[in-house]
Amino acid sequence: MPEEMMSVPTARREPKDATMLFIGLAFLTGVSVLATVGLVCWWVFPRTPHTELLPYPVPTYPQPQLQASPHEDMVRFYRQELDRLNSFGWIDKSKGLVHIPVDQAMREVAAQGLQGWPTRGNAAAGDKP
Repeated sequence: MPEEMMSVPTARREPKDATMLFIGLAFLTGVSVLATVGLVCWWVFPRTPHTELLPYPVPTYPQPQLQASPHEDMVRFYRQELDRLNSFGWIDKSKGLVHIPVDQAMREVAAQGLQGWPTRGNAAAGDKP
């Protein structure tokens, strides 16, 4: 008995699952699809020698400049921006345009208002203050 349990039948193909005709047609279909895809790619992306050549001499480009200390650069940038926001200076001297500190600009707008902005005196009749 133990020998009968140990014997394994030899492996073979089940003829009802896939016939030799089906296997041959599947193989030919696969080969023809691969050939068609290859031809389409060759037609869409032609490779001619003049597109593959680099101009002589080959151009050289500078190496990228990396930040040595990003934190210090950000601190310096932030300090420059704050200095500009909190100082007086010319924007366009020929036109007489200047920049003033933000705090002073806010005080002037609060005191004088904005030109063309509705105020309590010139607001529409239905508007509430």
